Amino acid sequence: MNASKLVFSDGDPFKVISVDNLQCELNIYVQSTSGSGICPNCCIPSRKAHSYYIRRLDDLPVFGKTSHIFLRSRKFCCQQDECPLRIFTERFSNHFKPYKRKTDRLVEKIRLLGLLAGGKPAERICAAVSMPTSDTTVLRLVKSGDMPVSEGVTAVGVDDWAFKKRDSYGTILVDLQTGKVIDLLPDREEGTLREWLGQRPGIEIMTRDRFSNYQKAMTAGAPQAAQVADRWHLLKNLSEAVQKILTKRYSEANAVLSGIRLDSEREEAAIPLQPGQQGLKSDESPQPEGIRQQRFKQLKELQGKGYSIRAMARHLGMHRQTVKGYLDIETLPRKSQGGINPLEKFFPYIKERMEQEPDMLLTTLWKELREQGYHGAYSTLSEALKYHGIRIGKKAGATKKLPTRAGAAFKPSTTAIWFVSEQTNLGDAQRKIVGDLCATSKELGKAFSLAQSFRDMIAKRSGNIELRNWIVKSRESGISEMASFAKGLLADYAAIENALTLPWSNGPVEGKCEQAENDQAADVRKGWARFVEEAGGALAIVTTKSGEEPIPPKYPKAGAYGSGSLSTNKNEVRQ
Repeated sequence: MNASKLVFSDGDPFKVISVDNLQCELNIYVQSTSGSGICPNCCIPSRKAHSYYIRRLDDLPVFGKTSHIFLRSRKFCCQQDECPLRIFTERFSNHFKPYKRKTDRLVEKIRLLGLLAGGKPAERICAAVSMPTSDTTVLRLVKSGDMPVSEGVTAVGVDDWAFKKRDSYGTILVDLQTGKVIDLLPDREEGTLREWLGQRPGIEIMTRDRFSNYQKAMTAGAPQAAQVADRWHLLKNLSEAVQKILTKRYSEANAVLSGIRLDSEREEAAIPLQPGQQGLKSDESPQPEGIRQQRFKQLKELQGKGYSIRAMARHLGMHRQTVKGYLDIETLPRKSQGGINPLEKFFPYIKERMEQEPDMLLTTLWKELREQGYHGAYSTLSEALKYHGIRIGKKAGATKKLPTRAGAAFKPSTTAIWFVSEQTNLGDAQRKIVGDLCATSKELGKAFSLAQSFRDMIAKRSGNIELRNWIVKSRESGISEMASFAKGLLADYAAIENALTLPWSNGPVEGKCEQAENDQAADVRKGWARFVEEAGGALAIVTTKSGEEPIPPKYPKAGAYGSGSLSTNKNEVRQ
């Protein structure tokens, strides 16, 4: 059989001269059958050959072997006196593009693998199927490919995503009906999105978070579209308002809850009090001081002297928002959360034994506690006592007062999420904490009621009926944090009412952002290749001062991202 028919299709102006079958590769020697070449400058054919040279191109594998095509290309003399090119090389419209080192069919296969798997995985797959290439080449081919342009899009979701976290951000646009990325903008400025929307007057629905730049761009660039705020961000903003309330009342609520939970867990453990032994009071037990506690005390001293927020932040090396959050609280919330430490149940017994026998050895105490029901190891007991500043035996003179509790009864940030969550989805312990907090303060009870009613509006899509009444109740509740949240809802009322009424959601956009950022954290190149797969207009022409020129997104550098992030990790607070 003619080898030329195996390598090329009918009508291709090439013929195979010879084939060199080596152990690991196949070399195919080819030349053109055309009798002339077309000058790339004047487009006039010439039949006067000048010389020839050999081009080496990689091709699809054959029988599991890497194949190479050695093309005998000619140089022609242009016979037009007006043409500035005296000598030009032979051009081919298919298979062998100018300056290329791979055939068109091989490029298409590599690009497809890059879109399906990403940079590094595609590199490994290509090596396994005898198409060796690098991951950077895979990404370059993906980037240079023609992407399909979406037309007739009527529902679009908008959000920002990070080319490089805390450094450069762009805008992602997703077709909400198909869930596909339709475009990537080089920044998140109002003017860029407004210009993009102005070219697409058929958009009817637009979802977004509460970023002011996007709100202004949609209002100016797509006035015909109904804006829908993201429901997740509404709940997030509500939980932040609840967190401020919990933080402000932390000292009072934590003292009550600590006593309740300590007594209940001691009863569950069935630890009897010895004759003459009394429970410890909270004022007998200062928490162990660390760097956070020391800085908090310094902040309170500066606050008492009348220093400004900026001055305190500069003096203590803290962020202004952190300083501002500490101004209204008297007790620093502990980082630790969860149940009472098992050792804390035995504090009354430990204190009694230390008073009876000051020189008691730690091993003796450990054995006695084991008989009382303590299950920790000797080393665990030693480290726990050291953490609380307790010394046994000869160092008993340096003993500090025993705390009734090491961890916090609740953590404001986590408990705020429980306040706005569906209560049936919480555990018994979580519901008990919420119930105890509401019982300690009428303000917390009222905040919980407002948070749950707002969540019910989202679940039932009844915002068009109940939203206005809810805002009025919040502003008249006497809780400044809830009133401030309600005031923010009025500033974007139409979009929020649509969010609590219409079925559209910004979730598909958040999912694409999360997917890209997680992929970048694990493998920057893989994440970018997968992202470009769906970005139909990602490398579109962007107008600049010098005219229209392609502005591709910046490539993030490997290792520029940390591992893990929040599910919709945002770099700024949006109201």
